[in-house]
Amino acid sequence: MTLTRTPLGRAEAARAVEALTAWALPDRSQHSLHPGDVGWHLRFEEDAVRSALALWSDTAGPVAVELFDAPVRRVSVAPRVEQDEDLASALTAALTQGRISGDWIEIGAESAVGVRLTAAGWKFAVERAHLVRRLDTPVAVPLPYTVVGEADAPDRVAVQFAAFAKSTFSLARWRQMRSSPAGALAVDVLVHAPGGRPAAAATGWFAGKGRCAVLEPVGTHPDVRRLGYGRAVTMATAEELRKRGASAVAVLPPLDLTPAVGVYRAAGFDLVAEEGAFQLP
Repeated sequence: MTLTRTPLGRAEAARAVEALTAWALPDRSQHSLHPGDVGWHLRFEEDAVRSALALWSDTAGPVAVELFDAPVRRVSVAPRVEQDEDLASALTAALTQGRISGDWIEIGAESAVGVRLTAAGWKFAVERAHLVRRLDTPVAVPLPYTVVGEADAPDRVAVQFAAFAKSTFSLARWRQMRSSPAGALAVDVLVHAPGGRPAAAATGWFAGKGRCAVLEPVGTHPDVRRLGYGRAVTMATAEELRKRGASAVAVLPPLDLTPAVGVYRAAGFDLVAEEGAFQLP
């Protein structure tokens, strides 16, 4: 069985977004990659996208989407991989070819590929909390909020830059993200502190009506943390995604990032799973 790996640049990324959207689930994010994960990566320039994003295909169409998010190679697969042992084995062989000790592959532990990685000696480590909020009813947002457009983008960028110490986000990259093949799926939301100072921001990613959306990223300005702004922006983004038709919204913070997990739990999210990645010893 022959599988073809095709690197994808910014324009071709539509193929990955379309595949991941078709594979999206109604009640949780799929293992490893949501369309929003690709959308968030599309803030970067052409070379950075093409070197990280790829589509695996056979003669029937897309089989998997791969995103290298250093140091982890994140992979989501088509549902048919789970029902086809030969295809699962071929994909596992393709993904592991040339890998060396210390390399990581993020995929579901109990998936067909995950089972084969375990059998081949790869070790699974839990890394992230998979939290989900159902969107059956309107979300009671505790504070006023703004859906971000071009005029509000500098404030949205400022919160991101302050919230994450190593952030390289910029207005140019926000525009690249929003003009990308995934840009129409994005919902950017801001919450302001009294006096108009931007306090917290989030980007939510729609995956189609009746499917689970995802939050990536969410951040609060360090000067106003623990004042409820992170919870408010999380709930506001969830409500905007509900209005578009999302059935649920997921967020996957590091499991050991206790304050973030607490914010999401306070915003009505429930822990549905613990996700992780495989490492070759």
